[in-house]
Amino acid sequence: MKLFEGRTAMVTGAGKNIGKEIALSFARNGANVIVCDYNEEYAKETVNEILTLGVEAMPAVCDVRDRERIFAYVAEAIERFGKVDYLVNNAGGSAGLLNKLTRFVDAEQSTLDFVIDTNLKGAMHCVQAVLPSMIAQRYGKIINMSSIAAICGLYDRVDYAAAKAGMIGMTKALALEVGEFDICINCISPGAIERNGEKRDHMTHLGENGRSGTPKDIADTVLFLAHQDYITGENIVVDGGRTLGPSHR
Repeated sequence: MKLFEGRTAMVTGAGKNIGKEIALSFARNGANVIVCDYNEEYAKETVNEILTLGVEAMPAVCDVRDRERIFAYVAEAIERFGKVDYLVNNAGGSAGLLNKLTRFVDAEQSTLDFVIDTNLKGAMHCVQAVLPSMIAQRYGKIINMSSIAAICGLYDRVDYAAAKAGMIGMTKALALEVGEFDICINCISPGAIERNGEKRDHMTHLGENGRSGTPKDIADTVLFLAHQDYITGENIVVDGGRTLGPSHR
């Protein structure tokens, strides 16, 4: 029997990179997967790859800022699979998605709204959509994707750092509220993770171990948290030692 056989996972931002690897990792371990992404083409590509692994997959094409559609997709998933056991709030991004990275003093209100809504409020929408069913079944794992930007800051991304710090706070407070229902809420803060196979060095250091991370590094951490039952309210930093301090090499 596979690790997550008979379970259902919902992964946001699952069309590419970290989110796609998380979705595929759940599927390889027997879970059915709700593939949530704003890009229909990418979502369907992930779904098709999952279907080759012998489990079910459902595309959920929407922006996580669209609360109504998120709730509708979760209702559809529960009708189809009977439950949602795991939620991974991976969707997000900085003002770079809009090509509007600036120092905070120059940030536009619309850009601030986009970053906060995409990262923090979008995750809140997804959590509120799945929680009633998790509470009813007295089981669930929610894993929020923060960033080391929330821990050590990042130039031209004050809004992003604030949103990601908010996700850590949300994780801890929510863990207190739902622990009695055997629901674990945790957070992961990645460092510089390869995107489309290319290294990302905008975080100054690739890591004290001398390399950037891969989507698999994050997916493995997600699966670890999804499998355990006694860790909750924690933020796990996965950055190769980036936040330890300056390298002496």
